[in-house]
Amino acid sequence: MATVGQVSAKLVEDYARLDPDEALNSFGIGADATSLTDYSPAGASARRELFERALGELASATSEDEADRLGRLFMKTQLEGMLAQLGAGENERDLRIIGAVPSTVRMIFDLAAHSKEQDWEALASRLASVPAALDGYRESLAKGLAEGRPASRRCTLAVASQCATWAGSGRGGWFSRFAATYGEGPLAARLSPLGAGADRAYGELAEWLRTEYAAFATEADGVGEERYGLACPATLGAVPDLAEAYAWGWEELRRIEVEKTAEAERITPGAGFDKVREALVADRARGIEGAEAWRDWLQQLTDETIASLHGSQFEIAEPLRRCEVLIPPEGSAAAPYYTPPSRDFSLPGRTWFPTVGREWFTTWDVVTTVYHETVPGHHLQVGWTRLVPLTAWHQLGFISAHGEGWALYAERLMDELGCFTAPEQRLGFLCAQAFRAARVVVDIGLHTGATIPTGWPGAGERWSYERAVEYIERASGEHRAFCESEVVRYLGWPSQAISYKLGEPCPLAELVADR
Repeated sequence: MATVGQVSAKLVEDYARLDPDEALNSFGIGADATSLTDYSPAGASARRELFERALGELASATSEDEADRLGRLFMKTQLEGMLAQLGAGENERDLRIIGAVPSTVRMIFDLAAHSKEQDWEALASRLASVPAALDGYRESLAKGLAEGRPASRRCTLAVASQCATWAGSGRGGWFSRFAATYGEGPLAARLSPLGAGADRAYGELAEWLRTEYAAFATEADGVGEERYGLACPATLGAVPDLAEAYAWGWEELRRIEVEKTAEAERITPGAGFDKVREALVADRARGIEGAEAWRDWLQQLTDETIASLHGSQFEIAEPLRRCEVLIPPEGSAAAPYYTPPSRDFSLPGRTWFPTVGREWFTTWDVVTTVYHETVPGHHLQVGWTRLVPLTAWHQLGFISAHGEGWALYAERLMDELGCFTAPEQRLGFLCAQAFRAARVVVDIGLHTGATIPTGWPGAGERWSYERAVEYIERASGEHRAFCESEVVRYLGWPSQAISYKLGEPCPLAELVADR
């Protein structure tokens, strides 16, 4: 009889063959693979059969140690959540600006190795596979429409715009530019038309979404309480009491806003947060001109943070003492994100900071995000997980409430350690905390139709897109384009936005107070 560890290892191996995109994006394996995932209904059926078979094998598997015991729980929760989503046909209306097929396929080329000739041989095969991957995705979306499962019009047009950006406007798109980075070697003649073909496939998908799919998309932005609850196991590992979570989110937002006001008072007495933020944004001494200079500054801060924490607060394993900072291409969603190292650490962990079309960047408000994405946040947690004795699926998998909750706790830990050395940096930290609390009320409110409570702007109203953007802008202190991107992200990915605050470990003082 197989052990949980053996079932887990086999699932990782089989899943990597069926979904090479997810294997590289999330698991960090298959960096030299030559294919893309089959996103057609047939591909979804194959993944569903794999998950059902793995659950059956898991039920009869034996546990030999603590890793097996924990691995069984993790694997069961994830597989059941993914099967529920597939069974409901959610993959057939998956139009979101983060994590859906168009952004996932493009990101593969960011993450895959491309330093050697053999790497580019594999990338050529992957470029050749882009049109078929998008065709399969389109087939699934069309099936969802035919069976009465449309995505929202707002999300549809956002993804169409994203695809059009990467397709280019007749002067070569992102894939052509990527292929051109190979240079003048023997594969150049092969790579150039493949890059152009991928550009063309993205342009055709953008046009289809705008002119055909959007005509049948729903005008409703929210997904409703039933679909929201269906999404929760995949992001949270459980389904919370949504009314309770919504009420708690308001309490948490109010608490943090009081702290924000007090911190703003330390910077400019009597001015209030809005005026303090305006002054900080306008202060050229607190910012950086140019995307590459900003990236260099972010890399320096990342390196200094890892060096300062290693040996003092943590013993950071050697493979994790480097985390690369990169700028993703225009068209990416506005929020920074992290991609894990390959399983063998041959490729490093990376953080990606979108520019959203800007050339001027403030620094006071991004220090906390560096801690969130790198150390002691995602890079430390996700990287370390690859080094501890866990079953394979548990070692490589990710539940948002666990990962994002840890990263949010990491920001608070850095505050407790006194790492926000200037009041404006601490204000940036509090803005990030308020932003995550606002996500709880905005996400639950938009999707379930909850009303805004007394004492807040729009009291008694049901949530609208415009009201949600306003709340995110006020809480986060971020620029308008960022906030609009964020709300569109929530609409296409229900329940993921609440995983940060609901997953965050509470401070020890709160635990003691509850006893």
